[in-house]
Amino acid sequence: MRRLLLDSFEDIHLLKLLFDGVIIVSKDKKILFFNESAEKILGKHLSIGDSCSKFFSICQSCPMNIVEEDRSGVQIYDVMVRTKNEKHVCLSITPLFKGDEFIGVVEVFRDVSNVVSCIVEAERQKAYKEAIFNSIVEAILVLDTQGYVVEHNQIAKRMLCREEEENLTGKYIKELVNLDLEELPPEGERADVYINTPCGKQKASVLLSPMQSGFGYIVSLYVVNEVAVCGFGEEMIITKSSAFQKVIDLARACAEHDVNVLIEGETGTGKSLLAKYIHNLSPRRAGPFVKINCAAIPDHLLEAELFGYMRGAFTGAVRDKPGKVELAEGGTLFLDEIGDMPFHLQAKILHLVQEKEFERLGDTKVRRANVRIISSTNKNLRELIKKGLFREDLYYRLGVVKLQVPPLRERKEDIPPLINHFLEKYSRAYSRKIKGVSSEAMKLLLSYHFPGNVRELENVIERAIITCKGSVINVEDLQLEFQEQVPQKEEDREKIRQVLEQTGWNKSLAAKVLGMHRTTLWRKMKELGL
Repeated sequence: MRRLLLDSFEDIHLLKLLFDGVIIVSKDKKILFFNESAEKILGKHLSIGDSCSKFFSICQSCPMNIVEEDRSGVQIYDVMVRTKNEKHVCLSITPLFKGDEFIGVVEVFRDVSNVVSCIVEAERQKAYKEAIFNSIVEAILVLDTQGYVVEHNQIAKRMLCREEEENLTGKYIKELVNLDLEELPPEGERADVYINTPCGKQKASVLLSPMQSGFGYIVSLYVVNEVAVCGFGEEMIITKSSAFQKVIDLARACAEHDVNVLIEGETGTGKSLLAKYIHNLSPRRAGPFVKINCAAIPDHLLEAELFGYMRGAFTGAVRDKPGKVELAEGGTLFLDEIGDMPFHLQAKILHLVQEKEFERLGDTKVRRANVRIISSTNKNLRELIKKGLFREDLYYRLGVVKLQVPPLRERKEDIPPLINHFLEKYSRAYSRKIKGVSSEAMKLLLSYHFPGNVRELENVIERAIITCKGSVINVEDLQLEFQEQVPQKEEDREKIRQVLEQTGWNKSLAAKVLGMHRTTLWRKMKELGL
């Protein structure tokens, strides 16, 4: 059969001249013919009659069996050659027939070791590039010439509040930052611009760099930290609000002076945190910070809690006990919710504030109090004074410095950083791996009125972390008191509309009458459809 097969190739000498290796194999897998290139590529001396199986490393069944069964050729793009030095070849196997009888195959192969090495090196370089790409602390967007994203690093999704999205590829730059290519800083010049993301408006430092050969652009950006963080540990005040930052600046300025401070603001705005912040910056920071909630203690017990008592002063007083004033010796006494202080106790508080003296219940001994007094209230003390429920002289003694903490609805720019803080805090507390909130959930939180202010936001995020089934908080994970929002919005809308009409729609004058910043008024008008 061997002679007959070879005679069938009139130009057999041409096979010997081919650059590719050629081997003709019989049905029983014995070599019938080979050219010189085959020996060079395989790196071995071949002999007629050798078995072909000792040259190629092909997993599973022999391709020759498949060729015989299917009666058609196959091509295998990467076959290992069994030599001292690993070599890769691209192998094609074509069946030979004598009539309808399968009699063998022609194996043609080419050394592709260099190509495979290039592919392996390219994969290695790709892995290196991705590792470096994703280790950069800035968001990187690679854009085509039209401004569409062709590649990005992982931090870009987090910085642009798109963590719930699998990929940003294919998105237009304006969809991500609300800016066109023409609106970005000039090429090669880093500049600060404001970008809009699902987390709200943020200040970002942006650099636009053209790629060589005009293939597109690289945009690198990072969010400029405009958040003021005050406090210690998890007891932190976090704000981007310029109005609140002014309050913090005033608190910092008065902290080093032993003056009485009155902190006013709605429930849940962070008055206690601000009081603790003042104490920690003061010369008394080494002393105790003692808090008493005037609204949480019954009237008949509040005096004893404040000033202490002697044994036998009243039924149940079986021993002497110091009050909060004595416990705060050398430090700060924080009178929380002072607006709920009973009127009959206010004279004693006034004496404590003015003279720094007090007496325990059931005792005649006058004791000195080396304390600094900070008080807070969520009530309008001026209205209480008009109604005869609060002493005017005590009001002015307590409020040598007055701090007005704005509600969360007037500083909604604080919502995203506060959410991030609470996510980190409660993810750690409950051992959950929550990456963030979805863009729809963020929009809902930014539009909510938050009657309970920061405390309500904290509770909402804590509950969502506990009940969230995935790694991202969605709208269905949020529990908000919507029924309270609509009446409040209508009330605010009517109030602002009336003031605007009274001032002839002069926004600057209306803002002064309403006691808010002009930009706050403008934002509220937009929210309320005025």
